[in-house]
Amino acid sequence: MKYLLKKAAAVLSAAGLLLTAGLTVPQQTMQASAASQTITNDCFWKDTSGKFIYSQGGGIFKFGDTYYWYGVHYSGAETYAKNPTGKNSDTGFKSITCYSSKDLVNWKFENDVLTPKSKGFGFAYWLGRMGVAYCPKSKKYVLVTQYNDSVLFAQCDTPTGNFEVKNVQDQIEGVQKQGTGDQTVFVDDDGQAYLIASNKGGRAHQYVCRLRPNDFLAAEKAVEVKKGSGREGNCMFKYKNKYYFCASDLHGWNASHSYYMVADNINGPYSDWKVMEGTDMDFSHVTQTGFFYTVKGSKQETVIFCGDRWSDFAGNGLGYNQWVPLTVNGNNVKFNSLSEWNLDAQTGEWSVGAGNNYVLNPSFEADRVSQSTLAGWKASGSGCGNANGARTGRWCGQLYSGSNFSGSQSQAITLPNGTYTLKAYYKTSGMNSGKIYISGYGGNEKSVDVKAKTDNWKEITISDIQVTNGKCTVGFEAAGSGGAWLKVDDFTLIGNGQPVQPPEPVKYTDGKYITGLSVSDTANAASWSVVTEPKQQGSEVFGDRAFKFTSMPKTLDGAEWIQTACDSKKFAGNEATFKAGADISAFVALDTRVTVPAWLGDWTKTADTLTDDGDPQVTYQLWKKDFTAGQTVTLGEINQSGCVNYAVAVTEKQVLTVTGDINADGICDKTDLVMMRDYLLTTGTLTPEQGVIADINADGKLNAVDLTLLKRILLK
Repeated sequence: MKYLLKKAAAVLSAAGLLLTAGLTVPQQTMQASAASQTITNDCFWKDTSGKFIYSQGGGIFKFGDTYYWYGVHYSGAETYAKNPTGKNSDTGFKSITCYSSKDLVNWKFENDVLTPKSKGFGFAYWLGRMGVAYCPKSKKYVLVTQYNDSVLFAQCDTPTGNFEVKNVQDQIEGVQKQGTGDQTVFVDDDGQAYLIASNKGGRAHQYVCRLRPNDFLAAEKAVEVKKGSGREGNCMFKYKNKYYFCASDLHGWNASHSYYMVADNINGPYSDWKVMEGTDMDFSHVTQTGFFYTVKGSKQETVIFCGDRWSDFAGNGLGYNQWVPLTVNGNNVKFNSLSEWNLDAQTGEWSVGAGNNYVLNPSFEADRVSQSTLAGWKASGSGCGNANGARTGRWCGQLYSGSNFSGSQSQAITLPNGTYTLKAYYKTSGMNSGKIYISGYGGNEKSVDVKAKTDNWKEITISDIQVTNGKCTVGFEAAGSGGAWLKVDDFTLIGNGQPVQPPEPVKYTDGKYITGLSVSDTANAASWSVVTEPKQQGSEVFGDRAFKFTSMPKTLDGAEWIQTACDSKKFAGNEATFKAGADISAFVALDTRVTVPAWLGDWTKTADTLTDDGDPQVTYQLWKKDFTAGQTVTLGEINQSGCVNYAVAVTEKQVLTVTGDINADGICDKTDLVMMRDYLLTTGTLTPEQGVIADINADGKLNAVDLTLLKRILLK
């Protein structure tokens, strides 16, 4: 029988590092151990008997050595799981389910602990956002849930038994309006339970409500911890004695950024709201904040983000429960958007799964509504957007316009080196041109032509993608006549468990001033070189072009050169680094058609230019910066087409002496006049070097004549 979450069986080739479109997952030294289990998202989970898990809007609580997961079983969840192609609005309450686990991965169904037939239940047009806590004083298990516009409290002697309703609280003192606007149950380390909630209507007030300590069967007066921003999906976790109050945007059943604020005390004061890093590219893996569980393992603590994907009511993809690990560092929280990862509940360690899909928002479900720019994807040209009629879920990517168009949508991905397979689905009315492709992975672009008309979803596969530079770009592009369309859906980019070693770095000859050259653009590294002989008019500009310099400023007489590759202009990232072999002046000759990149911000623009014999002829502006011996010089990116790359020259440090600048601060001013006067009055001292500069008439003597000349310089 295939469980929803199967035991990890292979050593993870990608374990330890995930960098996806700017998302950084810190180094995990652990590989998938024998005790490690695999959590697989983007599917409908099943319990150990092979039946669907129905548990939405709930929480995990550990009693003894066993984890118990409680959530709501809605009628519409069954309907959607059977045919996940259209949303429904059937929030009919069937039960609160209870599942148990020893490893947080494999879950056994225990009981429907609360149903419409439970003692004291009554009638519910809405029930949800619930949790269970053990009350040490009453020695009872207490279930707390939203119940219509009120809060219901039920009680049981065991965590898996039949709970009985004991109280329905219509109003919590201090909370605006009746009931709560989304809530969860949080249990602190001392066993005290709290409701984490907002107000109904607007939801611009966030509260911490302690449950009555003697029995947990009522909420005491609420403490308002923040106001001003509408939030739902309110929940909390604790990590290393800090409290993290979390919530989502007011997007209803749809996906959202995840927000958090931090405090040292559960009642605050809390920091301002921050967007959880890593939730932008796919809106929290197409979820909203549901609840958290902090695994306190023998080696580390890991916070699990348990996101609610309300796909039954939003139609936004497969599965209801999407769990990912967080990286928490003080006031910084990062969301690691993974489709598959390994968890060892004993040690608390986790790692990226071998079957992880590195494409974010791969099914285009994150955006909720029709958009022209999609989360995680870069649009270019015309006709970009999403559309209904997806292969799975509600949305797919689309290129379409009522008039002639040409456009593309792409995603830049950073990932471990290895061998990968890209898959996607498409259908089209017929295009003038169209392709699904992968590029920038360290080899030539691979693509599949998708211009021919196809009425049904068709799968494409691009195999044997050997990533050697830790990144790639996937995308689709098309050009068509007015009314034509291309739809794509369900991208996957998954490793094959075959690590690929990057090519051996090119070794370059050291010069006197240029040493240890290292080129990051491995695809064009062979065209780079260190040229120790001075260049002049007629010398080649690049290692991969025949262009020659037609003018050269005297500033570069005797310079050593780094002959770059012109094609490195398209490289995304720093192109190269080298170390200064002495105190040097480094010069970058930049194509004047290029917008000056940020990394040249602290370089000095000189008055010098160079030209070449290209067609068209290129003029290069010379930029200068000094470095000390042994200092690393970084040559940044251009990352543009329609231009040429820069050239690099290095000379011994060029000291530009300003006449009369005795203190060598780059200007001649009153400070220098005071230094000379004090020296002549024998109340000050000058070094031999300063004495040479102070001898303005260069007669080998420092006297009143020099003082007079200096005054004239200052008076212009």
